Amino acid sequence: MRLLVSLSLALTASSIVGQSNTVAGLDGRLTVINNMTYYGRRGPSHPNGEIGMAMLNTMCNPGSVTIPWQQAMQPNHPKFGFMVVRVSNDRIEQINEWSFCKHAFLSINVNGACGSCQNPGTGQLMGLNCADTYAPSNNASRTWLGPPEEIDPWLGTWNPVGSYFDIGDPSQAGYPAPADGVRSLSQSVFDSVDNRVTVTEIDLTTPGASYYYGLQLIHRGESLANRGDNLAHRGMDPTWDGSSWQFPTNSEGQTYGSVLARWSGASIKFGLNGNDDGRYFVAVKTYAIGGGNFHYEYAIHNVDNSRAGATLRLPIAATATASNFTFRDLDGNAANDWTAARVGNEIVFTATANNALEWNTIYNFGFDADFSPGVAMCHLDAARPGAGAAFVAVETKVPGGATFPVFDALGGGCDGSVLASCLQFNEVPGALTQTATNLENAYRVPFGLSSPIVSFDVWTASTGGTVVVPAHVYAAPLGLPPGAMPSLVPIASTTMTIGPTPGFYRATFTTPAYSLGEVYLAVDSGAQATLGSNLTSGSVQLVWSRNGAAQTWSAAVARPAWRIQCAGPAQFEPPAIGIAGEPVLGTVYDLTLSGATASSAAVLMSGLSNTSYNGSPLPVALPGAPGCDVLVAPQVLDAVPTTSVGTAIYGITVPSSAGLLGLRVYHQWAVLDPTVNALGIVVSGSGRATIGS
Repeated sequence: MRLLVSLSLALTASSIVGQSNTVAGLDGRLTVINNMTYYGRRGPSHPNGEIGMAMLNTMCNPGSVTIPWQQAMQPNHPKFGFMVVRVSNDRIEQINEWSFCKHAFLSINVNGACGSCQNPGTGQLMGLNCADTYAPSNNASRTWLGPPEEIDPWLGTWNPVGSYFDIGDPSQAGYPAPADGVRSLSQSVFDSVDNRVTVTEIDLTTPGASYYYGLQLIHRGESLANRGDNLAHRGMDPTWDGSSWQFPTNSEGQTYGSVLARWSGASIKFGLNGNDDGRYFVAVKTYAIGGGNFHYEYAIHNVDNSRAGATLRLPIAATATASNFTFRDLDGNAANDWTAARVGNEIVFTATANNALEWNTIYNFGFDADFSPGVAMCHLDAARPGAGAAFVAVETKVPGGATFPVFDALGGGCDGSVLASCLQFNEVPGALTQTATNLENAYRVPFGLSSPIVSFDVWTASTGGTVVVPAHVYAAPLGLPPGAMPSLVPIASTTMTIGPTPGFYRATFTTPAYSLGEVYLAVDSGAQATLGSNLTSGSVQLVWSRNGAAQTWSAAVARPAWRIQCAGPAQFEPPAIGIAGEPVLGTVYDLTLSGATASSAAVLMSGLSNTSYNGSPLPVALPGAPGCDVLVAPQVLDAVPTTSVGTAIYGITVPSSAGLLGLRVYHQWAVLDPTVNALGIVVSGSGRATIGS
């Protein structure tokens, strides 16, 4: 009862959605972008060279606090990212490289679009209502143009120690300089194009094309709610006069938001990884191409997602066929293009090494299919480990004639008392494929670990009753390339006790397992059948199997779910929401809970909104539980006990009514965890079930 009463009382409070380092009242506004300027060219004669460019921007401070504008080689100051885009043949494409970013180190604090400046008396702060302009010559100066990969665009953070400014450019003498936080970059090695906004001339000469340039402001700690005016773009008409380029603006004036809005007729949606990471905008257009076939064309803009995208997954109807896959990135190098294939009922585009969809970039994807467009959620899997779910879900058009059943974990939980994973794969799992196995299955961990493995979990279930099976960690064989196969002899062994309910089951080692390179997590079901860890949705990877220790390994593609606990300082994670089954008309889908405190109590909150409840905005902060928010409207509350391994499950019945197609139901778990905070409650992230057929 205490749990239910506490949740009800909490609805009287409110909180602001934002990243972990949000600074209340911090708000920078991009008021003007203009005056794109040519700074030189290199390479073969026109139009086969490439050019360097820069633009003007003005910003001001409409917030309630000053904006830090720290001097050179300190971390907290505004950063500017640049973009040039072309619309041609009904496709929108980014045509500049992944642009170096301007680090702004001085505010002149004058009156501007935000009103009368309250000058703070120092250039190291932007005062309330104050404005500042960076001319093209300033944004073109290589003194403070640095690589975008050094910036976390979601948090707005940057570390000067060991940065490009600190150790220098690889082409300069004495590289690298010591990582001591002192600027050591030499500009003497640059030609007129290096590090500036760089575009090939041929991309500026497409007949009938429309061209745009844009700029993105990054401020450390600025909430998502205040970022609507940080991203702007405007039209231009590139012109070569025989010796230089000009970029006059045209009637397509400055507009805020993603430049994908310039793709006329496209359907544009966005998604983000809860409060843990930033946004992707997905634009799509579909065309009937005859014979019952359709072309699907996508442009995806990573605005501020720091973990980047490594896989794009698009649902496709079981009876549909896809062909003629296309892809475009920024470099024109076919050797690093993403690959495309159908995997189950998904079209999967997969990044090659070092070509993830990074922030401030747009990649293009396309294919033909013999099925008319429907609406479903695409998924962008993260390229790197980090906070939040393993993917971002965005609504878009896909080849399907009905609404697809989808469950999306949205993130936003708070840490409980259960030891966190140091590495995971599909940590928020879905349903198992129910494929029984009596083989030993080894799941690849393609990263070297800096700490020994204390234990690992695999999402699986027994085929009946409780079973105890061997579990092992294998290293990669010496002399073979990464991912080749596990070694034949394990480096550590233990057992795993597996029950009949799908969930994470743990193998714990008396002596931790350690390997410098990649490792494989293995569950040996040779003596007792279990369900292989293969989900109906999620990221794919190679899984190696064998029948007995004397046999060699064979590989297959699957969607396993695993996580690892490492030796070192104790870290904790939120309880995780998941699903078993699908939200299909006339069926039952089970909401699962894992990573909760054992033998306790949990409440599943369910509702039809994640933005408001009874006229009050969501999320709502739980008093006495810092960082714990109610993320969904608690219209229905269902209490269940947690098991001895910290899991729970609750079934949701979906009536067989066509009127429910496309309905979105939001869910979140609250768990009684008395040792964590004064309230004694922690919460999972939320999940969104879209009812389909």
